[in-house]
Amino acid sequence: MTFPASRAWLLLSAACLIAPAAKAREPILLDPITLYASRNGAVIDGYRATAATSATRTETPLRQVPQSVQVITPRILQDQGVTTMQEALRNVSGAQGNVPLQTPAFESTILRGFPAQFFRDGISNYINTGDADALAGVERIEVLKGPNAILYGGGVGAPLGGIVNIVTRKPEDRDFTTLGLTYGTNNTVEPSFDINRTLPGNVLFRVNGSYARSDADVDVIETERYSLSPSLTFGHGTDTRLTIEGHLSRWEAQEYQGLPAVGTVAGDFRLDRDLYIGDPDIPASHTRTRKLTVTLDHDFDGAWSNRTQFRHGRNDVEQITQITLSAAPDAGPTTWNLFNSYVPGKQTEYSLNTSFQGRFATRGWDHTLLFGADVSRIEDYSLMYMDFAGTNDLLNPGAWPEWTMPSTLAMGEGDGRYTTAGAFVQAQSTYGRLHLLGGLRLAYLKTDYDSEGYGRRDTLDKTRLLPRIGAVYDLDDRMSAFASYSEGLSANAFYFYSSMPKPEHSKQAEIGVKYDDGALSGSIAAFRIERSNVPVTDPTDPTFLTSITEGQQRAQGIELDGVWQTGGAWRVLANYAYTDAELTRDIPMGAVAGSDLPGVPRHSASLWIDHDRRDKAGDGWRAGAGIHAASPSWVEQSNTYRTAGYGVVNASASYTSGGTSVSIAVKNLLDQDHDLPFWKMMEGRVAPGPERQVLLNVSRTF
Repeated sequence: MTFPASRAWLLLSAACLIAPAAKAREPILLDPITLYASRNGAVIDGYRATAATSATRTETPLRQVPQSVQVITPRILQDQGVTTMQEALRNVSGAQGNVPLQTPAFESTILRGFPAQFFRDGISNYINTGDADALAGVERIEVLKGPNAILYGGGVGAPLGGIVNIVTRKPEDRDFTTLGLTYGTNNTVEPSFDINRTLPGNVLFRVNGSYARSDADVDVIETERYSLSPSLTFGHGTDTRLTIEGHLSRWEAQEYQGLPAVGTVAGDFRLDRDLYIGDPDIPASHTRTRKLTVTLDHDFDGAWSNRTQFRHGRNDVEQITQITLSAAPDAGPTTWNLFNSYVPGKQTEYSLNTSFQGRFATRGWDHTLLFGADVSRIEDYSLMYMDFAGTNDLLNPGAWPEWTMPSTLAMGEGDGRYTTAGAFVQAQSTYGRLHLLGGLRLAYLKTDYDSEGYGRRDTLDKTRLLPRIGAVYDLDDRMSAFASYSEGLSANAFYFYSSMPKPEHSKQAEIGVKYDDGALSGSIAAFRIERSNVPVTDPTDPTFLTSITEGQQRAQGIELDGVWQTGGAWRVLANYAYTDAELTRDIPMGAVAGSDLPGVPRHSASLWIDHDRRDKAGDGWRAGAGIHAASPSWVEQSNTYRTAGYGVVNASASYTSGGTSVSIAVKNLLDQDHDLPFWKMMEGRVAPGPERQVLLNVSRTF
């Protein structure tokens, strides 16, 4: 490892030095049963959210939004003992998160059968690098499904499967310090802190962070990661507010490539599930991110306001592997070829967006008008070097070839520049029980991808008008019906094209019903997403290194999300998704139309039941348990290999007294073996699911 644990402990020590500066006060107590507050644009009641901002960039009741939106609330994250984004997203129907141990340099989260994009406070994260699983600075997670081009650009264009918007913890008008420590399976140690201070002159300060070190079920792998997020708000309580946020995060571990499909889910032999493929002395890979975000809010009067955001970020990636390239043995009955691989990369991002919001009424109609513009530029430089290293029998491994720095440029090298920009207008209008939403975006997309090594340049320059329309009708005071249609436009990075590429176009139609009677709330929706101009291999290129934008795909299905909490001790959280995602046009020399998309189970569901005996002061105990299940998934596009269906049981319990909380979380309680599609650089990979994990957390708020 290249950075010592002492650095993270210095951060925690500094936090402890700051903490005594606070005046002695009563512990911060939150009513676990009736917590109901507006938090950074959302209205939250325990496991239930009744308003959120991601869908419209306005604080709109979810029953009035003609689209599926799920909010993973702070209480859900706390009660389930969530430690990764993958665990958090199990609370959302149709969501498939990143596989554990996956290097945070490749985002593989799926919503509704298609890739999702991560946003942080409404701005694209592009490549979600650094400690992508750090939750110390996360307040809640809002998930908006389907193409969302009207209000969300950045990166390489509109999100396709949907948006995972991480809403961070902002400075608050109170003084507190929270210190925590998690210890558990695989020598996991994770100290964390969250400190908030009110300063003179309407200034608020907050800083939170965490450091984690752990081994893994898989041999060899040792992980170190940290995250630090300071923020300052000037002008709190006034008409003009300026918030400056920093984010520094780093992840380091031996790169994990999963296991080949043959030997795990296929073939007449089985590889060791804990096998690490490659030289055990291989140098660690790392990713790092640094971001600065500035947000200016101004209220002109009681009806009109403006929000302007600017972000500058830098990412560094260094991936080091001794990799196999085939899903099946290629050098003997159980022997694979091995290649030394080295992938360095750097990304720089600039994002600016501004929007004006006004509320007014005309002839019985209540209107919310939003209009604005945004621009984003990503500069991405990456290389890939690869040399043949040797062979090894993965069933009975002998001495591994030594990893040495490769020198042959392989598969891809380029300097990419991606610019997205747009002007948008959105109108929300309510008349009695009818709620209408309409919007247009004039979207501009420009990409330049240069490769000196291959002596080529690919460019794309496109402007298109994208619509979004929807309607909600309140059937009664508890139930609403909705319908919507939206389109998206995006580019695809990391491809060489044999002809002028076309931008990827997507469109979604959705209908559904939403219900909320105060105790039971949720939605059921049917959707269809069509995706065109998908890059596929050019069959006329004998090197198979170039692509053409001729692919077509489709996903359709039904999703159900629900929360039941009566105000008593019991809470239930449940979701189910049926997702049919497939090719609708043959891939030349590849899969045929009708083939299922990889990594997408046809059925998936989660259930969590919690019993909370804490009193109004927050003291007492609670316990909960749940199950997450998924049907089989293909691990490559040709539909040759697939994982089996599985169900994993999780449980947690906690006790709180006077600001001190002790909790225990058990992941995969029954220690069920299960395999997950490892959709990374190469097809045909499988990652064994995590074994039983027990994590103990102690925290103190004062």
